[in-house]
Amino acid sequence: MNASRQNLFAGVYKALELRCRTIGVPLWRFNTSGVISAIPELPEALSKWLGGEALRIGWETAARLALANKQSDAINLFPGAYFLPLEEREGAARMGLTAAVIFTEQVFKSDELIDGCEAAQVDVVAVSSDLMPLIRNGSQQLEQTIATIRWTHDDLLRGARDASALDQFGEKLSQAYEETALLFRLSRLLGCVSDPVGLVRTFCQQLQEIMPFAWLGVRFDPSHTELRGLAGNMIIAGVTPCGVEPIDRAATELVRSWGEDDWTRVLRPGESVLADAAGSEVLAEPITFDGRVIGGLFAGNKRGPDAEVSSEETQFIDAAASFLGIFHENAARFSEQRAMFLGVLKAMTASIDAKDPYTCGHSERVGLLASRLAIAAGLDPEQAERYRIAGLVHDVGKIGISESVLSKVGKLTKEEFDQIKKHPEIGHQILKDIPLMQDILPGVLHHHERYDGHGYPHGLAAENIPLLARVLALADTFDAMSSTRSYRPAAPREKVIEEIKRCSGAQFDPALAELFVNLDFDEFDRMLGKYQSLSSVAA
Repeated sequence: MNASRQNLFAGVYKALELRCRTIGVPLWRFNTSGVISAIPELPEALSKWLGGEALRIGWETAARLALANKQSDAINLFPGAYFLPLEEREGAARMGLTAAVIFTEQVFKSDELIDGCEAAQVDVVAVSSDLMPLIRNGSQQLEQTIATIRWTHDDLLRGARDASALDQFGEKLSQAYEETALLFRLSRLLGCVSDPVGLVRTFCQQLQEIMPFAWLGVRFDPSHTELRGLAGNMIIAGVTPCGVEPIDRAATELVRSWGEDDWTRVLRPGESVLADAAGSEVLAEPITFDGRVIGGLFAGNKRGPDAEVSSEETQFIDAAASFLGIFHENAARFSEQRAMFLGVLKAMTASIDAKDPYTCGHSERVGLLASRLAIAAGLDPEQAERYRIAGLVHDVGKIGISESVLSKVGKLTKEEFDQIKKHPEIGHQILKDIPLMQDILPGVLHHHERYDGHGYPHGLAAENIPLLARVLALADTFDAMSSTRSYRPAAPREKVIEEIKRCSGAQFDPALAELFVNLDFDEFDRMLGKYQSLSSVAA
């Protein structure tokens, strides 16, 4: 704020100095200690006389006197020279002093003219010549000049303040628009709760970018486990002056100490461990869920000319914290629904396993391999999770296949194999009316298509086979060959890898096959070991 005030008065001085120059009145500027900070542009001889040590001491003495006594009347420094102080003040804050020096014809009779010229080693005739355009004749002209300068100064100051107020209003209006637009964007962003940690991180980043704080963070209390992904997490955007750990430690203690009736507060150094760690004021706001404090939103080390936290900023942080509370509630509900959904999926896969012990764990392992291959193919973790779920349910259609066919020892007849070939379409039919499964349906329906077009149920080929189905085909076949069947033991790993390579471009997508054979199979082998006493039916 001080910098903006200084800029305001500096602008007024420049405008007034220009106007005073046109009417022949030199203008000086002094700091709050009465020391000259700006001088007028004058002819060389006159400038040397006025800038000489004797007169400079006189100007600064008059300035200190005017500042000390808050004086606004013109001071007669010596015969023919009048010092008009124009105080620079904003409320209780004194920013300095502007002063006009007005000359009358009496200056030519004063000792200061001759003595000052001698001390400054300048020709008195030249100085007198330079002074002539600045002279006011008589007291009436002197008073008119004083009144004109005062009015001009006040008018320029009012105009500058009005312009500053308009600029500040425009900035606040623009800031309010950006904040409102951001809250709208964030409300839409937080409507999606599939990746709570990633969404809160994005929330913090966007919030920190628009607010004048060096860092902004969210700390969730680890004791509230409604949402495991967020509980105990400290998410920070921006750069803290002391690293994350001291901020995290202090924020955690603060969150644990808050009650449900705590409101927005400004934490100050010397009064708060968190503010001490940051070395600045910290804005803190509780995040609540079901009437309990489950976390806090913090912002510190404010940037810009005004280091104090404003009421607008506290209100905006309050609104953002409310959004996070609502998001946590939605995410907790989503987490419950997702757990229920996955429970249903596991029950469905268990029902397949129950038809024959040889199928135990097959769907889980296919889901693991599918998610690993999805990551290797460049998909993000959220997409990879959908591939895992697809693996869990890819064989759900086998519920509709006769147990005698599924459990048959030995080679299947053509009629029996035709029954087996129906399971992708049966699975598609079972899942097609479940909204959360829509993106998984292509994998369920087409995971037995071949890259060369000789698969089933529709004989799709190459890129016409959905990517999810091409991934599942590899995972499904790999697990089938790696598992003991009713009519043959599991194949050695080397032989399985060799077979995958051999079938690349025929049964399998060649690009995916190349990625697949380079996966880490340690976790797969651990899962397979859980069912080592069992055999599985071919997928």
